[in-house]
Amino acid sequence: MKKLIFFIFLIAINYSVLGQVEIYTQDIDNFWTAYDSIQKTADRNKQTNFIKKLYLDKSSEGLKKKKKKKEPLAEDYYLNNIIAYPNFWNSIRPRTLEVKSYIKPIEKIMCRFRRLYPEFKEPKIYFTIGLLNSGGTTTKKEIFIGTEISSANKDTNATELGKWLQDVFKSQTNILSIIAHELVHTQQRNGDSENDGNSNLLGYCIAEGSCDFIAELLLKKTIKGPYMVYGKTHEKELWDLFKKEMYGQEIKNWLYNGNNAPNGNADLGYYVGYEICKSYYRNSENKELALKEIIELDYTKENVLNFLKKSKYQEKNKR
Repeated sequence: MKKLIFFIFLIAINYSVLGQVEIYTQDIDNFWTAYDSIQKTADRNKQTNFIKKLYLDKSSEGLKKKKKKKEPLAEDYYLNNIIAYPNFWNSIRPRTLEVKSYIKPIEKIMCRFRRLYPEFKEPKIYFTIGLLNSGGTTTKKEIFIGTEISSANKDTNATELGKWLQDVFKSQTNILSIIAHELVHTQQRNGDSENDGNSNLLGYCIAEGSCDFIAELLLKKTIKGPYMVYGKTHEKELWDLFKKEMYGQEIKNWLYNGNNAPNGNADLGYYVGYEICKSYYRNSENKELALKEIIELDYTKENVLNFLKKSKYQEKNKR
């Protein structure tokens, strides 16, 4: 009888935890309502009004905050994107509408995060449609997903888009890896704002790379992406280049460089940070403590240098 009561108690706890997860998808439905209305007229004024009235004016709280953070949410920007990339939008539509099927898997990822890191706090998640410039961004309490990017895969018609997005889409399998990555940002000291000038390139790359490393622990599978594929086959070469710049503030060769990346290989700093964090974790006897230290790292220049030394990653690349 005691075992039965305990089992029921565990179920009740798990149910209440899942019940706290807040995931919002209404911006997707609103966008496609506006999109369909736009297709019925060639009048530019009417089209921009549809975007404003049917999508932007009905924005979720997340979409409103995303406006302040990264995207200039003006109806003209959206209309220009819709007109410029018709094949892309027709192709991506079914994928964006599948987002609701990911709610339960996302809840499971959060539960696993809490088991690995008891201090985990659930953020709100907003699935929005953006301007093809952000797959995901965060605050300490929220995740804003650009569903038009994060739901794309190799079957998406990206022929109208730039090479960088085409390469990203070819390697994406589902949206869960992006969610797992962004979940880690919400647990870090400054969320998705570690690049605040108080750290250096090394710190900024560890902040991003740690999200990919922990995402692998959450998903129990390897994170795929162009920078991962390239990084694994050029690791020593990348490190030799990276260590020349890692104490400075310039990020253009390593982070957030999209179509402007040197030699067309974007975001290689993610890979460098990922390998440093993986090495730190592997060389730590207490894995639970190591994970906590990775998540809660204070990204001052002195701290990230000590983190690098403790990771023993440099020793690996001397061989």
